[in-house]
Amino acid sequence: MPCQVKDDLVNQLIALNSKLNLLSPDLVQSEEERADVEQQRGTLYADLKRHRSKGHDGKPCPAARETPR
Repeated sequence: MPCQVKDDLVNQLIALNSKLNLLSPDLVQSEEERADVEQQRGTLYADLKRHRSKGHDGKPCPAARETPR
């Protein structure tokens, strides 16, 4: 059973991971941006974990039990 909320969170996480990979560690100004992206990523991980465990009226997300194909 697909879940749009879970899919949206995962897509946001993928976008942040891609952005993080593009930030050059050699650039000083990117350190702040990298830290911001890392913080956003941590927040998304927490949101995704919370949604998977109790995101549907206090019940686990049915899509969280599906294995990716």
